[in-house]
Amino acid sequence: MKKIILSTCILLTYTSFITAQNTADSLQIYSKTLSDSVSINKLINYCFQHINEIPDQAYANSEIALTKSKELKLYYCEARATTNLGAIQALKGNYSNALQFYLECLKIWEKTNNQQGIMLSKNNIAQVYGYLKKTELEYQFLKEAEQIALNNGFQDDLGLIKLNLSIYYANKGDYRNAFKEQSISNEINLKLNKLSIASLGFSNAGAYLFYLKKIDSAILYYRHSENIAIKINDKKGIAVSSANIAEAFQNNGSIDSSIFYYTRAINISQSIGLKDILVFSYEQLALLYRKTGDYNKAFQYADLKQLVKDSILNSTATKQLAEMQIKYETEKKEKKINQQNFEISKRNYWIGGLSISFVLISLLVYSFNHRKQLKKEAENQLRLRKSEELATKAVLEAEENERIRIASDLHDGIGQMMSVAKMNLSAIEDEIPFIDIDQKNKYLNAIALVDDSCKEVRIISHNMMPNALIKAGLANAVRKFLDDLHNRAIKINLYTEGLNERIDANTEIILYRIIQETVANVFKHANASILDITLIKEPLCINIIIEDNGKGFDLKQAKNKDGIGLKNIESRVNFLKGTIEWDSKIGKGTVVVINIPC
Repeated sequence: MKKIILSTCILLTYTSFITAQNTADSLQIYSKTLSDSVSINKLINYCFQHINEIPDQAYANSEIALTKSKELKLYYCEARATTNLGAIQALKGNYSNALQFYLECLKIWEKTNNQQGIMLSKNNIAQVYGYLKKTELEYQFLKEAEQIALNNGFQDDLGLIKLNLSIYYANKGDYRNAFKEQSISNEINLKLNKLSIASLGFSNAGAYLFYLKKIDSAILYYRHSENIAIKINDKKGIAVSSANIAEAFQNNGSIDSSIFYYTRAINISQSIGLKDILVFSYEQLALLYRKTGDYNKAFQYADLKQLVKDSILNSTATKQLAEMQIKYETEKKEKKINQQNFEISKRNYWIGGLSISFVLISLLVYSFNHRKQLKKEAENQLRLRKSEELATKAVLEAEENERIRIASDLHDGIGQMMSVAKMNLSAIEDEIPFIDIDQKNKYLNAIALVDDSCKEVRIISHNMMPNALIKAGLANAVRKFLDDLHNRAIKINLYTEGLNERIDANTEIILYRIIQETVANVFKHANASILDITLIKEPLCINIIIEDNGKGFDLKQAKNKDGIGLKNIESRVNFLKGTIEWDSKIGKGTVVVINIPC
């Protein structure tokens, strides 16, 4: 029988919440005792178990469970109730509504990072896309569900996902891939002892082989399906396998074997009411007997087929007539109400239309003027920012020029004069007749003071415009600056990375000044014993971290005072379009984090 089982939508359940309920239990009992996750899960499980029998009641009570789950913020229950609603909509053929529920369920599972829930929701969404003939999306969600199952070892669910993938390929006519996926599914289901699904899976695999013209192999798979169904006393599975085997023998020309298996399929289907298999088997037997010339039996089975089809139609027709009557009465009432509403709205139509038009025109005029004003304000802000940037740049340039001038004056002027003074004093040392050793020591102390003054002038000159910055770059200049301070009573640790290549000269100077001024603040105010400086250049930015273990300070209070040092540092950072963060507490030290874009 060229027939594939329907794709499988899965509902997430945990055994700790599943209880065996008698079908006689009342939904009202559950819906009136919803106070915790256990009672809500019982209601959800009961609705799921009876979706096919009482879909409308199951839907109404799933809505109750959903509302209560949201009130108690039970995301697990909320997702399961939403899945129930989607499954019932899919059962009724309302695939757009089903898709909406399944997508909402997926959001809940993603919010709670429940990988199994995400996987099963994607599987369900894929099935709806399959019904809607959106095969690309069906395949996408199935593969995503499959990947989650593989990554997390969800073998139980992987078997069902593989089965649905096989059906996807079969519907596209790709029976080779369909057979491959179904074989993997069968292997998983047998390993997990899920024999009912395995029986239908082998029946599917046989159908794929049948389409591939491998009839003998198809019969072997049909027989495997039949053996499993017999083992678990699955009468539907036996009937499906028998009809499939009969069709395969019919295709091979084995008339007697085909008749035997069709007859067995009919006997089982009559006992459990499988009308679709009865119609198929009667139809095929009528064809077989017509070919063999036994027209009496051919007409007999043709009549039986028609009787079953008529019973299906009559059952459906009765239900449709009831639905049509209800629909007619409802539409009749709605038509009367709509007519009354139309008469009322007709009188107010023009007034409403004119009012809306006036409001729209007013809004358009206001919107135009407002946009024009915003554009003008934005242009003013841009001009103001450019003016501020130019002013800041001018101040910084003037400051650096003044530093260079003073450094030059110190080095070439005072520094040179003091060096000459030292040389002259040293030259006359042998010519001075010292009265005693005390007088000579005073003379030597004077020369030492002149020498120390020369060194101090040189240090000040280099700090104002360090040669290391000009010659060797930022990292070396900072290291040289810190080395000159290393003899003080504070341990300094410097770490640099990524500064092997030079950066913009102006940026180097400003960053050096920022570090110089921050370190100066530590020495003046922090009372620290350890100072850590980190200087890292990354592809998109330069990071500077300066941390001390000193006494800390109140940032808000410091800014409210003069705070010239802090303002100078922040103005330089802002000029480079960077960011600065201060983290300081009294007695806890200070951390300064600076980020400058490259």
